[in-house]
Amino acid sequence: MAQDDDTLPKLRGPPPGATESPDHVKTPQIYEVFHGSTPERSELASASPTALEGRSNNPPRPTFKEGVQSIKSDDFLIIHQIPCAREGLMTGIGAGAVVGAGRYFTGARVPKAANWAMGAFLLGSIVQWEYCQMQRRKERAAMARAVEVIDRKQAEKKARAAEAARSKREAEEKAQQAQQAQKSWYKIW
Repeated sequence: MAQDDDTLPKLRGPPPGATESPDHVKTPQIYEVFHGSTPERSELASASPTALEGRSNNPPRPTFKEGVQSIKSDDFLIIHQIPCAREGLMTGIGAGAVVGAGRYFTGARVPKAANWAMGAFLLGSIVQWEYCQMQRRKERAAMARAVEVIDRKQAEKKARAAEAARSKREAEEKAQQAQQAQKSWYKIW
């Protein structure tokens, strides 16, 4: 990133020594937008203030029936793309197989062993899903912190470089002034 003029580059993070997070960490970028029953911004902007008085900031909560109706058959074809779904299902299948087989071999009848297997499948899947989501949240927070630290280091480095350039310019100016002061006021030839 070469610059032709002497202007300092725009720093991305806070100045050195600041305790506040950079702007890009405080306001994360939204990668996915869900279009639901919430009104669009353009609708809210064009509405009169009296029309907005009755509205609350929180949209109405969806019901269980609406949730079930929102499931499409194509959703089952892309389940492998959902983060943590594979790990959760694999753990659930393993837990269900082990518990179901264990109950069957300890003398339980097949329907009872199948019920235990299904319960272990659900419990194992949910526990693994939540554990994976927790790990992802920790990783996301660590990555945000790493970006913040890198931004601060870059800001400090640029500030040090700017200070070094300024002190070098001042030293050159002083050297030129000293050199001009030492010149004779007369010429021999």
